[in-house]
Amino acid sequence: MSSPTTPPEKGVPLGRILIILSVFAFPGLIYLGVRHLGSNVKLVDIPIVGEWQAPSKPWRIVFRPDKTLVSSTSSQPSASQAWTSGPGTYSVDYFGTLWVTLNNGKIYSAALAAENPNRFDLIESDTLVPTVFEKVTPPESKPPDSPKESPG
Repeated sequence: MSSPTTPPEKGVPLGRILIILSVFAFPGLIYLGVRHLGSNVKLVDIPIVGEWQAPSKPWRIVFRPDKTLVSSTSSQPSASQAWTSGPGTYSVDYFGTLWVTLNNGKIYSAALAAENPNRFDLIESDTLVPTVFEKVTPPESKPPDSPKESPG
């Protein structure tokens, strides 16, 4: 007696299908996920260097290009009072958040917006109290008067 023969299987084996899907489908899904994530990340490049003044408080901050700052406050809002200054550092992350760290240990943050580049709300991390800052525009210098030529 001979053993019965099994007929050959028809179609593509399941193992091959899984290998093909893993080679093409998974990288495709990763690509779509990264593309979607990249569309949600908004890179904000707001020029922060310069002097900023809080209109509601006697507080001003000068941001320097080397990522350091000088924070100046006064106990009286009058211009005759002496300003006390304190150093610190700042950074701006990819999402447009300004992080200010003063040397006295206080940390502040602000969301910079491209729609309003001359204003931000600086929020103290301990108390969550916001302070509005506006960029101080430097006074425009007038060119010196050109000498008038004498008729002749």
